[in-house]
Amino acid sequence: MRSLIVSLIFLVGLFWVVEHVLGNKRGLPWRRPRMLVDLGLYVFDTFITKPINFVVISVAAVVFLIAAGVISWEALKAGEYQGFGPLSRLPGWGQFLAAFLLGDFLLYWIHRWFHGKRLWRFHAVHHSSEKLDWLSSVRGHPVNDILANAMLLFPFLLLGFGPSAAAGAGPAIGIFALLGHADVEWDWGPFRHVIASPVYHRWHHSKDPAAIDKNFASFLPLWDILFGTHYMPKGRKPEDFGIHEPVEHTVLGLLKHPFKPSSAGFGPKLSTPPPLPRQTPDKSTEPET
Repeated sequence: MRSLIVSLIFLVGLFWVVEHVLGNKRGLPWRRPRMLVDLGLYVFDTFITKPINFVVISVAAVVFLIAAGVISWEALKAGEYQGFGPLSRLPGWGQFLAAFLLGDFLLYWIHRWFHGKRLWRFHAVHHSSEKLDWLSSVRGHPVNDILANAMLLFPFLLLGFGPSAAAGAGPAIGIFALLGHADVEWDWGPFRHVIASPVYHRWHHSKDPAAIDKNFASFLPLWDILFGTHYMPKGRKPEDFGIHEPVEHTVLGLLKHPFKPSSAGFGPKLSTPPPLPRQTPDKSTEPET
């Protein structure tokens, strides 16, 4: 409980400076509509989702490592596991860098899968925020989080990363996820196509038809550029956030949302939000006139 309070106080202080001193909330009240809903989901995630994630990941890792003959149960209990194979022999900074890049690449594709017909109804909870700021980044469905973490785990296990490298890369990417939702108009100027900015990710949350199913990258826009999902227009800012389906903006309502008949992707007739026309040209890299 203490760690929850300390981390929350730290994040509130940090992003109060980012949004209210440096960003778009200067002079505005610190409280916004539905803030308590997002705080409720933050508490639910901390006490329910994260423990389930820990159990699922721990059990899966133990079963794999022992079944594959990588390490014995006794050695694992003694804390002797430090990875295996070529990656485990890299220095700490090398493993962290490799884990960070692999995690960013995997998250790109995991994110895209959650925009598909069968998984969208869970991911829609995250996109349901209509007032986008750092706190809205914690709005998510536990099924989304547990599945995404499981998808992320297995490549790291198969490649033999040491546990400290994998554990360190996660929070580093997580900080960018919080910043990506912040209510600021930062686009990193000349590096706008190199590192994902708040403006970059906020376009991903926009209901603008041209921005739907764009900008899946967490850190490197390179993945979006390579796979045709990049959108970063000059001279425009993202707005009109949310999803194209009815939402009950309560903690219980959002937890039940994927299972309601009104949820896109529910039942045998799967559907997703209005799709982006496949041949829409990306004018985000055209020179300004």
